[in-house]
Amino acid sequence: MDALILLEKFRVLLAIAPPLEGRGPYGQEQFAWLGRASAIVATWDRSEVIFFRVAVDGMTGNFNRVANHGVVFTTMHKAIASLEDQLPRPSGQAFGPGAAYDFFRALRELVLSAEKRVFLIDPYMDAETFDGYLSAVVPGRDVRVLCAKYAEDVRVAAEKFSLQQQCKIEARKSNAIHDRVVFVDDSQCWVMGASIKDAAAKRTTYLAPLPADVAAQKLRIYEDIWSAATAI
Repeated sequence: MDALILLEKFRVLLAIAPPLEGRGPYGQEQFAWLGRASAIVATWDRSEVIFFRVAVDGMTGNFNRVANHGVVFTTMHKAIASLEDQLPRPSGQAFGPGAAYDFFRALRELVLSAEKRVFLIDPYMDAETFDGYLSAVVPGRDVRVLCAKYAEDVRVAAEKFSLQQQCKIEARKSNAIHDRVVFVDDSQCWVMGASIKDAAAKRTTYLAPLPADVAAQKLRIYEDIWSAATAI
């Protein structure tokens, strides 16, 4: 399995983890999640999954659950770090240090391809995003942006941009976001290796699509985050 796809499966699984601590009995939600986690860990590393499954058995048997819980989540974070080291992969486009314009052009063309809506997530998004990328959006399209650090700059830019471009833009702030993601027409999901404002300026980054099943899961996660986010 491609490293990027596997990485996103780990990230999605962490984002939807049910309550697993405490001494109470598990239900179907917990059993199903642990089963999926075991399968993904096995895909990543067959030697790691041996210890992972021992920890899972301990958790489901309510034996030393705190320690085994730590093993399960430490292993998953270890997998994420290992897979991140393998990126970028050839499933998308890689952009080396200094290739900022190439990244700009690729992302701009992706945004321009939207027929209905664009959903852009980046914790470090700033006002320059509107000049560089969202100006490519065809009037009449719906645009949502989810940011964090530079929310006030994004708010001002979004207000002025929507008035001039005749484009509906909603902006919200959430501290729960960590990934850099672009959804196009609720069907395509593209992930970025760095924040838009720094992409390919000083280090290698990538812009890569996710398969439909992973994209759908990721969209559900970000729809929930969007619903809980603060309008700006």
